[in-house]
Amino acid sequence: LIQQLLTGATNMDHVRNRLGQKPVRLPITPSTMKLFKLDLKESNLTREMKRLVWAIATLCFNGAFRIHELLSRTSRQFDPNFTLLGRDVKLKTIKISNKNVSILQVKIKSPKTDRIGAGTIVDVYESGGPLCPLKAYAKWKAVSTHENKNLPHFLDDQGIPVTGKRFNAILKSSLGNYLDYSKGKITSHSFRAGMASLLGVLGFSEDDIQAVGRWSSRAYLDYLKLPRTRRLEMARSIGNLNL
Repeated sequence: LIQQLLTGATNMDHVRNRLGQKPVRLPITPSTMKLFKLDLKESNLTREMKRLVWAIATLCFNGAFRIHELLSRTSRQFDPNFTLLGRDVKLKTIKISNKNVSILQVKIKSPKTDRIGAGTIVDVYESGGPLCPLKAYAKWKAVSTHENKNLPHFLDDQGIPVTGKRFNAILKSSLGNYLDYSKGKITSHSFRAGMASLLGVLGFSEDDIQAVGRWSSRAYLDYLKLPRTRRLEMARSIGNLNL
């Protein structure tokens, strides 16, 4: 009976999609990111929260992360085997082509494409542009009042873990002023779709895009094999966008 109910609900979703009754999830664009940042500045959130939300947004976008690879699923409890903790994020300087480059290393716990549960490290590169994730991250860290390597990494100004649901609510509260959410919506998953779309526009290959987004059952391995020079090139291409 339960299986029939689930199947029926899925079929109804398909019907609503065909009839155009279900809002389409839109990819986020650099222009939408800029709009979100401007609206965030004018919001009534505290300075720490504004910087925290923007740091999460730029990380989601530049790292093509799934939201719960970064954020907790609930604010009251967490599983350290699956939740990103303070000790799982490291700011480093590495040499690429004999030049020092700043990166943020994020350890994904049991990623969706990793069936053996070993986890993987995702390098997020300094882009230097208005959407630079390292700049946003550093500005948040400069005002962060709660930090604990053994707790979820992204804690709000009250020391409470920010959840994917809460982040989506902030997105809707901001971008809902400019979008009709009954027809098209921006969610945390829009960042992954947006990055794939942007890299395509910039002329990167399908293999490069697939590797950066870590799509398919072996994509995380392809990501690790993708040369750092190539990933740095992608970050700088985004940083050079004229927004």
